[in-house]
This record gives sequence, C-alpha cells and structure tokens, in this order.
Amino acid sequence: MQFDIPDMTCGGCANAIARAVNALDPAATLRADVPVKIVSIDSTLPQARLVEVIEAAGFHPSPRA
Repeated sequence: MQFDIPDMTCGGCANAIARAVNALDPAATLRADVPVKIVSIDSTLPQARLVEVIEAAGFHPSPRA
C-alpha cells in the first residue's frame, strides 16, 4: 500500500512512521521516498488501520490509488 504524506519532511519523520507501524506489525516493511512524500508499506494490517496509526504518529496520510 502507498500513502501520500505531505507533512513528511525528513528522515526523522519517516522513522517515526516506521516505528508507529512496526509497533503494531513488527513484520511490516516500509520504504519512504521523502522528497516526493510517499511511503510504501507491506503489512498485514488493513489500509484503514495503517491510516489511523500514521495519524496517531502526527502525520496526515492519504492512500494512493
């Protein structure tokens, strides 16, 4: 799943998102492209739950089609 995260501005932001997701799904893998503000996540969690987790970490994700 891919998410646009317009307020992800640095590697620290990407790490905060990764920590939040991995807290619920330790097997999840994340790839962040900070310059284009996209995070790709491979997880067993449903998309809606990932949105909640990323929002709880302080960011505003939008799922990509």
